[in-house]
Amino acid sequence: MQPWKDRRMSAATDVSTSGASAQPRRPRRKVVLTWVLVGAFVLAALFTWHWWTHPTAFDERGGVAGVVPSPLAEPTLSSTIVYPKVSGSAETVIIDGLDANFSKNTADASVSFWVCHSAPDEDPVGAARDMDGECRDMEAVETPMRFEHRVGRGSDYLFITITPSRRGVARLESVDIEYRRSREHFYQRGTQTIHADRKLTAR
Repeated sequence: MQPWKDRRMSAATDVSTSGASAQPRRPRRKVVLTWVLVGAFVLAALFTWHWWTHPTAFDERGGVAGVVPSPLAEPTLSSTIVYPKVSGSAETVIIDGLDANFSKNTADASVSFWVCHSAPDEDPVGAARDMDGECRDMEAVETPMRFEHRVGRGSDYLFITITPSRRGVARLESVDIEYRRSREHFYQRGTQTIHADRKLTAR
């Protein structure tokens, strides 16, 4: 009878030992799950922050604009950077800053920015040497500045004027626009880069 009791005690001991060894695995699973949740939260926060600080209210139309080489006293290049919306609802953005980026600027050119407040009866505006002939209500940008962005006529346009100070080439590559959006867009604020290939040569 004693051997049978020994076997029963041995079996009970084995069960007790195996149960004890399995228990530590549960905390490890909790730790792994906790880190997975933390990682997912961090990624979501980074994605949200990137979206919130990189607004995309403005469409990029691309294209190339330039003027024929001209004497230094004559050439300036005025060109549209932001056009009306193609679709969607109208919105008002606040422009807080503008920076022009040149890939080449041996002409030591300076830039100025303008907003054309187009009227509903005015024709669309494109690249122009003479902005006064394209827009009846032109205003120099002084930040912060309201910009009415709508579909078609009645929308504001953002212009840039490039003026050389000496002989050479000025080639605009892009414009950085820092701006804020409205409540409908969760008050996004940040910088959007608009790519633009604009070339001016002064001889």
